[in-house]
Amino acid sequence: MVGMMTGVLGVGNRLFALTGAMGGLAVSLLVAAAPAAAQLVPGAPAPTPVRDNDDDPLRAGPGLPGVGGYPGRGLQLRFDILGRYEDNLGRRQAADSGYRLRPQAAGSYGLGLGQQGLFINASVARDIFVDVPNLQDRDRFQVGAGLDYRLSRCSGTTGAGWQRSLMFQSDASAFGGFEQERTSFGITASCRISGALGLNGSVLRSIVSTETGFGAAFDLSNWTYSAGLSFGSAGIGQFSLTASQTDSIMPGRQVLTQGGLFDDGLRQRSLRLGFNRGFGSKINLSLGLSYLDTQPNFAEQVIIIDNVPQLVPRDSFSGAGFDAALDFNLSPRLGFQLTAGRSSFANPQVGAQFTIATNYAAIVNFRLSGTYALQAGVTRRENRYRGGFASPLDPFIRVSDDLDRVFGQISARLGRRLRLAFDVTHNRRRSNPSILNFSSTGVGLNLGFDLGRGQS
Repeated sequence: MVGMMTGVLGVGNRLFALTGAMGGLAVSLLVAAAPAAAQLVPGAPAPTPVRDNDDDPLRAGPGLPGVGGYPGRGLQLRFDILGRYEDNLGRRQAADSGYRLRPQAAGSYGLGLGQQGLFINASVARDIFVDVPNLQDRDRFQVGAGLDYRLSRCSGTTGAGWQRSLMFQSDASAFGGFEQERTSFGITASCRISGALGLNGSVLRSIVSTETGFGAAFDLSNWTYSAGLSFGSAGIGQFSLTASQTDSIMPGRQVLTQGGLFDDGLRQRSLRLGFNRGFGSKINLSLGLSYLDTQPNFAEQVIIIDNVPQLVPRDSFSGAGFDAALDFNLSPRLGFQLTAGRSSFANPQVGAQFTIATNYAAIVNFRLSGTYALQAGVTRRENRYRGGFASPLDPFIRVSDDLDRVFGQISARLGRRLRLAFDVTHNRRRSNPSILNFSSTGVGLNLGFDLGRGQS
C-alpha cells in the first residue's frame, strides 16, 4: 500500500484528508452522544457488516426477495455514511484508484394488527465517486411494502418492492458503471398440517431493466413457482422436499426462428431434498441436494442483440446442485459460519443466457466485549457461463470467472444509537477471457446512527 501511495501522492493526500474528516466526524458523534462509558451496552449486537459490493447474500434472508418482511411494531430509522478507498475502484484490468462515498437514510415502519403485521421500508442514498472519471454519481432508491399474515394453521408474506441503483455486482464487467431498475412482488405461504407435517409454496415475479443507455440486452423478467413438503421433529430434525420452476424472458434479445422473431427465454426446474437440525445451542446445520435442469426456450442460435445478429450457443444444463450451511458457536464470544452451494440462474449483470455458480464461504465472528466485535472471512465463487454473447455493456464473450474475496472488519456499537465499522477487503477475479482479470484492495469506514425502536 505504501508503494502505491508513493506513486500517486496527490491521491494519497486526499485519502488522508478524507480519513481525517471521517475520523473527526466519528469523534464528534461520540462526544455528542454522551460520555463513552455511559454508552456501553453489554450484549449489544454487532452491526451489519460493511459490504463493498451488491452481491446477493449466500444465505436467503427472511421475507420476500426485494421486499423484506415485518420488522416489528413502530418506526425505525437508520442513517449511514459509508466511505471506501480502493486501489482499483472500477475493478478493471487497468487499475484506477479512487473513493466511493454513500450517504444513506433508511427507515421501516411496522403496524401490528392482531396476528397480522403490515410493513413498509424505504431507503434513499447517493453513490459519489472521487478521482474516478469513468464512473458517474447516481442516486439509489428502494421501497418495499407488504403483509406478514397468520391465518389458522397458515402463515406467510405478501408484498411488492422496487429499487433503482448502480450495479456493484462482483461478476459485472462494468462494476458500478451501469444502473438497473428492479421490480418484484409475490406471496409465500407455509401451512402446518399436523405436528410433524407441513406444506409450503410461493409465487414470485421479478422484472429487471437496464437504465443507462446500454441497450436492453440485460433486461429480464421471470416468474418463479415453488411447492414443498416438510416433515420431522425437534429430535430427529426437519426434512423437506421442494420443487420449483422459473420461467424467464429476455425482451432485449430476439431469436430468429422459422416462424419469425421471438423474445429469448429460459426454463429452469429444480427438485431439492433438504435437512435442517439444531444441536443444542452451539450447532445449527442445514443441508440440501438438488437436481437442476435448465433449458433454453429455443434451439436456434441466431440472436438479435441491439439490432446486431450473433451466433450464440444454446447450451442446456442438467446436473446436481447442493447447499450447505453450518453455524458453530464455540462460546458466547466466538463462532464460525461455513456456507457452500451450487445453483443455476439467469444473470442480468453478465452477457450470458444463464450462470452455473458454485460458492464457498468461511466466516469467523469474535466479540471482544459487549461493544466491539471482529469479523473475518474468505469467499470463493466459480461462475460458468452458458450462451455467452457480446453487447455494448459486456463487449467480451464470457466463459468463466473465479472470484475470490478476503475481508476483515472491526465494528462497535456505542449506546443504542451509534454504530462504527472499519473494514479491509481484497477482491480478485480470474476470468476467461483474461482481459476481465482484476485485483483490488480497499478500506472502508461506516458511521451509522439509529433512531426508533421496533417491538414484536
